[in-house]
Amino acid sequence: SLLTFENIRAVLGSLKRRIFRLSFLEMRINLSGKSFPSPVFEDVKVEGYSEHLEKGCINLLNSIGSLGFWNPRKFGDEILSTVENPREDIFILSEGNSVVGLTVLHKKSLSDNCAELGYVAVKPENRGKKLGYNLLLHILAQMKNRGINYGYLKTDSFRLMAIKTYLNAGFHPYIRNDNERKRWQKALDKLGMNI
Repeated sequence: SLLTFENIRAVLGSLKRRIFRLSFLEMRINLSGKSFPSPVFEDVKVEGYSEHLEKGCINLLNSIGSLGFWNPRKFGDEILSTVENPREDIFILSEGNSVVGLTVLHKKSLSDNCAELGYVAVKPENRGKKLGYNLLLHILAQMKNRGINYGYLKTDSFRLMAIKTYLNAGFHPYIRNDNERKRWQKALDKLGMNI
């Protein structure tokens, strides 16, 4: 259901970012010399994209609340068209016949061998099981195996649990100016951390 406290807070946070014309905050990870523990998935499996999973992916994205309304056209424009190979670059967590998690590895930049991870999402009712963390570990290991040196993702300062997950997976804040430093510090203060 979309009317959860978490989704309402996410929609309000997203609106605030848009109203004040704030950019997404960025996090980066250097994959060189890193090793990642094997992810642990209980009762879920990681799959690549296939057309029969698309409706479940769209339902998942719609369940997040702050990502706007998704339909097949938007999914095609904003996800399918941004990857090199959907079956290898869209990582889906499924539980039985239900899509419960998703992350997209966007086309890498050839100039700096860097790739963006996008749409890191877990269904609200499946959160708190470390699914997002383990999915990130799986994807980071895949990126390293593909010879990608750096990864980055974009987030909002109100997504505290997501930020905590990204930090635990090895990402760090990428700060471009004083305004972002303040936003990062405010978010990290809420988590009891420092920059």
